[in-house]
Amino acid sequence: MATSHNSSETARSETSMSNPIIATERSNKLFNSMKPTTSIENELENDNINEKTPIDMEKQQLNAEDKNIDRGYAWVICFASFLLNFSTWGMNSGFAIYFSYYLNHDTFPEASKMDYSYIGGIAFGVGLFCAPAINFLQGKVGTIPMLIFGNCLQFTGLMLASWSRKLWELYLTQGLMQSFGLAIVSIPATTLLPQYFKKKRVLAGGLATAGSGVGGICFNLGMQRVVDSRGVFWALRTQSIIGFGISWIAISLVRTKSTHKIDFTFYDKQVLKTAAFWLLSFFVVTCMFGYVIVLYTLDQFTTSLGYSEHQGSIVSAMVQLGSCCGRPIVGLLSDKFGGATVSMVAYTISGIFCLAMWIPARNFATVIVFALIMGATMGSIYGMIAPVIARTFGLKKMNVAFSMVWMIMGVAGIFSPVIGVKLKRGGGGFVDPTQYVDCSIFAGCAFLACAASLLLLRGYIKARDHLLGTSEDSDSGDFTGVAVPFSRVFTSCFDKSHEKT
Repeated sequence: MATSHNSSETARSETSMSNPIIATERSNKLFNSMKPTTSIENELENDNINEKTPIDMEKQQLNAEDKNIDRGYAWVICFASFLLNFSTWGMNSGFAIYFSYYLNHDTFPEASKMDYSYIGGIAFGVGLFCAPAINFLQGKVGTIPMLIFGNCLQFTGLMLASWSRKLWELYLTQGLMQSFGLAIVSIPATTLLPQYFKKKRVLAGGLATAGSGVGGICFNLGMQRVVDSRGVFWALRTQSIIGFGISWIAISLVRTKSTHKIDFTFYDKQVLKTAAFWLLSFFVVTCMFGYVIVLYTLDQFTTSLGYSEHQGSIVSAMVQLGSCCGRPIVGLLSDKFGGATVSMVAYTISGIFCLAMWIPARNFATVIVFALIMGATMGSIYGMIAPVIARTFGLKKMNVAFSMVWMIMGVAGIFSPVIGVKLKRGGGGFVDPTQYVDCSIFAGCAFLACAASLLLLRGYIKARDHLLGTSEDSDSGDFTGVAVPFSRVFTSCFDKSHEKT
């Protein structure tokens, strides 16, 4: 029976092979029987969904639900960041007015020029040095409570400084209290924009940091008028009230997002082990050496040429006007060509002009043009640092990496005014165009060094991308465990990858 059954099957098969119509019908039946049903299709689709990684699910949720990436409420956050920069870094840049007045009028008889430079350095850098602790507290209590506390602390410090009559009181108020208030506001505020922007991240950063330029114009020119009419202490009171009110407007607009799980810790060992972190650290140190020296000394350099303090304040305001115009342009170009790339060019320009234009400057018009150029280029760090850190470490590690870099920036900011004063020849209040030659040489070399470090950082990121060979969104990744050979960094400095750097 088995033999007859097999022979019949063989015969049937031979018949179908000899008749193409029968063969076609049988193949169609076989194909239809192999087709999955609707329920099987659904099961397979569910299996594919279950196989997705948490990062894929997170990115899918972000694209499906979040309508505020690069649009909508993101621009309200950009405006709030603009106001916060206005009332923090804008007010801090106004210290040049007080620095010049204290130095030339012997406001505190027991103080030396080194005391005033230390107060300026403390106001700039001590709070930033505590950035890891501020980052940790931000994770515990939230962003908005930190902004409120920092605003109140900054207001209190400046208001108490207006009643200070002894040098140690000025150290505590205009130095320490203002420094911590500034840092507690500015550090959480800087991490807001990367949560709301992706393709237009650096442009948004440039627009937001232009607030410090607008604030610098207002506080340099406005407070100089108050100093001339009512005295330096009334200028401090006026400045504290203006900053306090504007910060409250910004705080009322701030909203935070929890799409990405962000680390709020003191430090991260994996970040410390990456070469990119130390390249960024060298960049911010050299950048601050040049930036703070130019920012704090151009006012005094103008008076050293024989011009009045009012004209000196105009020069300081021109630095801020340059930043208002230059930072959004740098941000727009950075979104097209990459933040590190465009900033590298900007700091190369800054270094060249410090050496070629500041040293021979002998008239007011030259100083004005120099101030505008430097304002447009030397503050690029504030618009590009957060996006570049997000590109380098991912959004998950951004806060901890940012706070660690900011801590190093704080140390550089503390000593930058002191270096500037040490490099200056003689005391204050006399006319000598050669007083600031050493300052200009040092600042120019510092800017060129920070441009070189950005070129190496660009090469590092490009080499890492080539090693990974992936088109994964850098925001969602964690690249701290990737080892990049240093030889590949040099050869990749001018390479291209799927994302701008």
